[in-house]
Amino acid sequence: MPAFSTAFSSDFDTLADGDLPAPNALCWPINWDACGGDILETLTPEQKELAEALAAQTLRMLTGYRVGGCPVTVRPCNRSCVPSSWLTAPSPSIMFAGAYGGSFGFSPYVGPNGLWMNACGCRNDGCSCVKVEEVILPGTVGRVDEVLLDGEVLDPSTYRVDDFRKLVRTDGGSWPVCQDMNADGGEGTFFVTYLDGNPVDGVGAYVGGLLAAEYAKACQGADCALPSNVRNVTRQGITQELDPEMFQNGLTGERAVDAYIRMWNPQDTLPSGIYSPDAPRGRRTTWRAV
Repeated sequence: MPAFSTAFSSDFDTLADGDLPAPNALCWPINWDACGGDILETLTPEQKELAEALAAQTLRMLTGYRVGGCPVTVRPCNRSCVPSSWLTAPSPSIMFAGAYGGSFGFSPYVGPNGLWMNACGCRNDGCSCVKVEEVILPGTVGRVDEVLLDGEVLDPSTYRVDDFRKLVRTDGGSWPVCQDMNADGGEGTFFVTYLDGNPVDGVGAYVGGLLAAEYAKACQGADCALPSNVRNVTRQGITQELDPEMFQNGLTGERAVDAYIRMWNPQDTLPSGIYSPDAPRGRRTTWRAV
């Protein structure tokens, strides 16, 4: 892949470090021991950093963005329908007559991963015989790193995650019904920092090392298992010319890496789904700190 090698090496030779934006490794751990470490000894720090970032970005993309990524921080907002009912969607503005003489709010919205959902009614759980204190977070909650309430870190043993999106309080306390969105922290604020996706496990770090090694070989002009249809890549200006068939069928050509990709994204698609208010409503705990 001479064009790949020439573009990278010439840019590193001619541009000062301060002129280059830092590669985004997307918080994906890389296990270089997976490839024996031989290639690592031949890399400059810049080449190592770039190879890791390329591997992380490629795996994020080809797994349909279901795995990895960096933690995000959100400020939950109350539905306002009922003080203890939380939802990351607009408050219902249209009211319809209920079938049994009551009324309920109707507010369709786009939920996690582009999933259309109907925010109707004010009950926060149809299966529980007691009130459930919960916050519905956008995306897939792989883990919770921190909950800040009134500027104080909440003990992780006082909450859990159900159904990959419901932050449930378990200590008998309540989530605040509102917060001061003008304040950057302290009294009257509520922040949740969590991983919006599935955490990278040891296998993910292993294949990350394999893929990073292949990118490193391409950077050095050596033979590698990556698709050879990269026509041109330039760092400065952030331009690259790729063959339309690069990563055909969403695969890299490296067997172990492709097995991992197929485990998380067997159909080579982005996450999708459908929700029906008539579907059975169960609940399962998907994360807890202890």
